[in-house]
Amino acid sequence: MTSVATPTMSVTNLADPVMYYNPYPRYAYLRENEPVSRLKAPMMVRGTGYMVTRHADVQALHTDERFSTDSMRYGGAARFNWMLPQTLKLLSETMVFKDDPEHKRLRTLVHKAFTPKLVAGMSDQVTDIANQLADELARKKDVDLVDDYAVELPLRVISSMLGVNDADRAEFHDLVNKMTEDSGGGPIGMIRRMPVANKLLEFIQHLADEARSHPDDNVISAIVEAREDGDRLTDREVLGMIFLLLLAGHDTTSNLISSSALALVRNPDQLEALRDDEALWPTAIEELLRYTTPVACAAPRIAIEDLEFAGTHIPRGSQVVGMIISANRDKEVYDDPESLDLARFPNKHMSFAFGAHYCLGHHLARLEGRVALRTLIERFPSLEVTVPDTDLRFKATLSLRGLKSLPMRVGG
Repeated sequence: MTSVATPTMSVTNLADPVMYYNPYPRYAYLRENEPVSRLKAPMMVRGTGYMVTRHADVQALHTDERFSTDSMRYGGAARFNWMLPQTLKLLSETMVFKDDPEHKRLRTLVHKAFTPKLVAGMSDQVTDIANQLADELARKKDVDLVDDYAVELPLRVISSMLGVNDADRAEFHDLVNKMTEDSGGGPIGMIRRMPVANKLLEFIQHLADEARSHPDDNVISAIVEAREDGDRLTDREVLGMIFLLLLAGHDTTSNLISSSALALVRNPDQLEALRDDEALWPTAIEELLRYTTPVACAAPRIAIEDLEFAGTHIPRGSQVVGMIISANRDKEVYDDPESLDLARFPNKHMSFAFGAHYCLGHHLARLEGRVALRTLIERFPSLEVTVPDTDLRFKATLSLRGLKSLPMRVGG
């Protein structure tokens, strides 16, 4: 039996504050009663679209060739191209919003900069950064774990990866922080950040030029110098890739670190188990990725034809969003999904998406998250959130989920 989408279908407004603070009851209801439903969100080209909430359906959406991530070609965004700021045009040309064969071409060219071996070689550096930041936390005692630790760690790592020199680091950090600060989701939020984005692009252009003139053993040089069967990234593609790296690799990891710290403090039995058993770390980081889900959803998919999906008619050109944050708590996949279980195995979470667009930086995100959290709990036997849960505030972003701040008292 096929159901047909009608105006009577329930509509979820992703900009509703409850969807930032505690979206889980809503998603549980939708998984059980309306696995394909309507949504309203600024990130949608037409303002509205569809969302799927069950784990199996989100997986299927990410591999179904009847859907595209190319909103310029299929989603109606092209008609707005003349008015889009330069940075949005640049992002729309990156591999996140491309299908094969162009997606495969771009991914093949840059994947060598993110291999497991290369990332593993960064472990000591990430550990040094984490310990430097922990030293600063120890001096303060009362800290904002978001600004003082979770934001700073991935930012310092990215600075090193991109070859930012010491003299320019403060300016670079300021630009990236302003670019990723909470100013609303969707294109409107991006437009508000345009002055900062343009300055950041100029900075990135300078870094790329330096990498061409003086190649080094870092990620930006690997991207600039990438070759595959005589092919290489154009200058514009290099800019887009680095800009994407900053946006995708900074906020997401910051959210993982801060949300995981909160989850561990809220679950002291799990925190103590992790302190007592180092062998728990491999499954622990996967469970924290599932439980916190730093990326609530991946890029919308566009139906390239009229089709039936999960028992629902989807008209051609419609945008469909797979809610990873919901899939990661599907009781059909996980036992007791609302509970944090650091020993959970297997753990088929989708926090790095699924299929051809599986996150290229997943090795780095796992490393940064594991090192940051391990350093935090090893350095500070006492971790206390100093505000009630009702005072915690989440960023008003639609595709990411993270805390604005996390006041804590740390003790040795």
